[in-house]
Amino acid sequence: MVAHLVLITTDLDRTLLFSRRATARLGGGLPADPVEAQGAELCRAARDSLAGLPPHVRICVATSRSVSRLARLRLPFATPYAIAANGGVVLVDGAPDEGWAARTERLLAAAAPAAAVRAALAVKDKPGWLIRMGDADDMCCMAVVDLGVFGENELAVIARRCGELGWEASLIGRKLYAFPAGFGKEHATAYVTQRVAALAGATPLRLAAGDTEHDRRMLADADHAWVPAGSELARSAAGEGFATSREPGHAAAAQITADWLARCRAPAAPDS
Repeated sequence: MVAHLVLITTDLDRTLLFSRRATARLGGGLPADPVEAQGAELCRAARDSLAGLPPHVRICVATSRSVSRLARLRLPFATPYAIAANGGVVLVDGAPDEGWAARTERLLAAAAPAAAVRAALAVKDKPGWLIRMGDADDMCCMAVVDLGVFGENELAVIARRCGELGWEASLIGRKLYAFPAGFGKEHATAYVTQRVAALAGATPLRLAAGDTEHDRRMLADADHAWVPAGSELARSAAGEGFATSREPGHAAAAQITADWLARCRAPAAPDS
């Protein structure tokens, strides 16, 4: 029997990693260690499960973080592949994949500059809902909004304006994101899957986890997918076949990674 190649594509923030503030809000606290100076933590149970994954498993982290914000993390497990900027960047052993970078350059060339989108998010005639803008970035525009003021009508206006500029807007919690049209974790994970399959000569079994709408299509494309209890997807993706953890927060990360470990250690089916 030959172990079946496995590719795990997983979101990070509020899927594997939780800040102390998020833990206090969500619950599910477990002993955890910091992996970022700004406060993201990985629970020790998840760390141990990830460290125990067998050699035929490849991990690809998939985040909406920019490359610079991803680089702030000190993850205690190997990540030969990484996706940043909600699919805008694919990293292989820490270096940008040239083929994917060429695709992203074409998408950026077809859209308005990020400065124009930032101006649309920071409009002055909408007082009250904009708390702050995120760091300037060519591939991502982000604003933190006051949900007590920012509603569906405001989102519709912003989404329409971003669409006119060739960008797509989304509201994740209190963070308003805009990415160039054509970005998406699902596109980047499909590319990574093809790359892994080409190198191995076999299509990998795909496992995935995530917590927001940015992850939904990536999870739908996987063979098996998990969402943390208490997350956006746990509330909105009922009936889509995603496994929901029993508890939220670090306890969710512990259960999800333990499930990965059990599945990856299971005996492979005999070769046909």
